[in-house]
Amino acid sequence: MPVQAIAPAEAMRVLRAALPLRTERLVLRTLRPDDIDAVRAYRNAPGQRRWTYNRDQTEAELMAWTAGGAPVLLRDGDAAQLGIERDGELVGDLMVRITSLGSRQAELGWTIAPEAQGQGVATEAARAALDLAFAMGAHRVIAHLDEENVASRRVAERIGMVVEARHVDDEVNPATGEFGTSLILAARRS
Repeated sequence: MPVQAIAPAEAMRVLRAALPLRTERLVLRTLRPDDIDAVRAYRNAPGQRRWTYNRDQTEAELMAWTAGGAPVLLRDGDAAQLGIERDGELVGDLMVRITSLGSRQAELGWTIAPEAQGQGVATEAARAALDLAFAMGAHRVIAHLDEENVASRRVAERIGMVVEARHVDDEVNPATGEFGTSLILAARRS
């Protein structure tokens, strides 16, 4: 049976209708300019960039990251960056990226403030985002992780993702200057 591509307009309608997305303890919402201080604090926290394969974000990058507005998903690679709120406080953010409209593929990624780690925040947010990605039309959703990021691997496995690939020394991590080995975990819509 031929595969129908994700329709950008329908994906955006689903996304916009879902936001803000409430879970048992969290609210997933678009980032906004007044989030900049919180985002700067957890994204540039010591050791945090090790897992995101980036250097600390500049002020201009943080401003762009938190500019706000409705997410636009028109092309492969477009993403919605959602803030994760708990008790009215921003404790992280989560990305839902459409990696291939034609092949119905998406990717999730998450960053959690150090003080909120180990409390199930990433798992609860990622589970909601996985359901959202499927509702937007994705057939397969991945998480691309550094093999040494055991906590994120556990989050991905808790939401039903399984390891599909291991890429040895596939990228130089700008935060460490060393090669990293990537894991690709995925879940497919049943």
